[in-house]
Amino acid sequence: MKRTYKLYRTAALLLTAGSYAFAQNAPVPAAYQATYTELQSDISSFDATVTASWNGKPGNVLWSAELLTANANLGLALLKAQAGVTVELNELRSLGAKAVTVNIAFPILTQAFYTYNGDPQDYASMVAFYSGLAKQIHGMGMKMIVESAEMFLGGYTANSGFNLTGYYASLSDTEFVAARVENIYAVATQVGPDYINLNSEPDTDLQISGRTALYGTPTNYANMNASIIQSERNMGVTIPLGAGIGTWLADGAAQSWVSALLGAGISFLDLHIYLVNFGYLPAAITYANMAQAAGIPVGISEAWLFKENSSQLEAQAAGTSVGNNSTYEALDPFSFWAPLDQAFLKSLADFANWKGLIYESPFWTQYFASYLDYSQYGSLPAATVTADAQTAAAAALQANQSTPTGSQYRTSVMGASTFSAASYALGGVAPSSMVAIFGANLAPSMMQAAAVPLPTSLQGTTATIQDSAGTQQPVPFYFVSSGQINAEVPPGLASGPAVITISNNGTAVAYSYPTIAAVSPALFTANETGQGPPLAIVVTMPTGGGSQTYSTTYTGGGVGSYTAAPILLSGTGTQTSLVLFGTGIRGASGLGNVTATIGSTTLPVQYAGPIVSDTLVGLDQVNVALPASLEGSGAVNLTVTVNGVASNTVSLDFQ
Repeated sequence: MKRTYKLYRTAALLLTAGSYAFAQNAPVPAAYQATYTELQSDISSFDATVTASWNGKPGNVLWSAELLTANANLGLALLKAQAGVTVELNELRSLGAKAVTVNIAFPILTQAFYTYNGDPQDYASMVAFYSGLAKQIHGMGMKMIVESAEMFLGGYTANSGFNLTGYYASLSDTEFVAARVENIYAVATQVGPDYINLNSEPDTDLQISGRTALYGTPTNYANMNASIIQSERNMGVTIPLGAGIGTWLADGAAQSWVSALLGAGISFLDLHIYLVNFGYLPAAITYANMAQAAGIPVGISEAWLFKENSSQLEAQAAGTSVGNNSTYEALDPFSFWAPLDQAFLKSLADFANWKGLIYESPFWTQYFASYLDYSQYGSLPAATVTADAQTAAAAALQANQSTPTGSQYRTSVMGASTFSAASYALGGVAPSSMVAIFGANLAPSMMQAAAVPLPTSLQGTTATIQDSAGTQQPVPFYFVSSGQINAEVPPGLASGPAVITISNNGTAVAYSYPTIAAVSPALFTANETGQGPPLAIVVTMPTGGGSQTYSTTYTGGGVGSYTAAPILLSGTGTQTSLVLFGTGIRGASGLGNVTATIGSTTLPVQYAGPIVSDTLVGLDQVNVALPASLEGSGAVNLTVTVNGVASNTVSLDFQ
């Protein structure tokens, strides 16, 4: 039987602009504070330059992201990777990516290479893998950008099953270019992407191949690309073919590389951006201006913030540093870098909008899913950190989890992100549930709904949601402001991908792309972060009748400082129940399909569904009887599972 209890401050929480908060950023270790400060300054300076010139309006950018699970450097492991690829594709799409960048580098689709490697049968399997991937990407309504330079040597391909060193050495320069033409032709005709990038790091390609005649000078590099392009065109390839440089070639001669390429018949100039030191980041503006003055569009197929300061770069260039690229890449997984990663992504998104890039694609997208805690690693070897980061990312992708960096990407490229208003988790949202939508310039000013039924327009701001069946409905608002909208997902929506269009005075200002699910259980928490003690009530009821007593599950001085309050279970003649408040729960297929797990104990629930209230639209309630066996169990976690879907994890404390 359902019971209705006092909601304490729940109403105030839900009807106003609750804080959008993740866990506090990890402190920057002393050893990296100077690097952090330097990189932060470089990024801030670049973004200030961009925003001072940009009119603030989005460009027609194809927002992409690296599909790491399909990278050619994985080699033969790709033939067993389809499940992981699908999970990553879904995650990137949920973050708003309209395209994915896929490395199909030479010689992954070169038939003669497999004969040399002693496994000719694997060529057809690899073609089938990538052609199937292209169909999957296009079937999801996304574009495919392919990078087709050279597969790496060393650690990046150590487990590929390929003898790349021997194969590269077996080819003359002429044979090398011809084999590259074959690889690109297979990509174009067997895979069918939307863009093919030939090269963007001549210095890296030179280091891999040692072929000065192909990569050693701007003229040689441009001539090789011109030869490949002409060969592909002669064979009937019409897909746009581009080439470019890494922006770290930012010296007086670097413009010669761009100038030479602009005369090589490229369809677009492609940039790789990793280093922000020494003016390498604003160099992207120079190169974009050069290309656009020549009538050639620009794209960024790889970008991530390299965690190296200027002194370290100089020492590395001089050969006096013990570090290498792998050493510094092993710093990427640590969460204390997350704010810089987010600032870097924002600055590039602003740049892409300002310059009207054709596409922009961050590289280390695994950090959209998870980071590692530096305090747990200290001086462990880089290989251990890298392996653990990959494992953590794979687990987070399976769990449909996202970091604030992933959310920043979505906000930057799509303008708005939709979260459960209870858990702040990026994932499915349920009909008749409460959501928080974050973005920029969503409404001209702050305004709260005065009464129910909830309005579908506040301050001239409106929103519509279109579900997977094509049905459109207006979205009711609790609250609007420039950066946040609190709203109710309309009832009756079909499950699957949906589009929310947010408009102000009839002009679309942002889009969000949630996935509708029948249930998406989420519990409100006292600190308004989706973590820590729940916003819940402990109710003690005499079994023979009489007054009920109430207490909260949290204690402390205010939001952000609440901890779990000790719960004292009732004695003989009384029953203690826990009343949880959440959203996305009412769609349960039956009470028997809702359980609460406290520590290692899974309990049935007494009630799960809408709260009885004329004003708290979308709020759900779960009542759980607390058995005496929980007494003395101390700090434990709690989750609510609805139709097999688990809520966010919250914390309790039993005396």
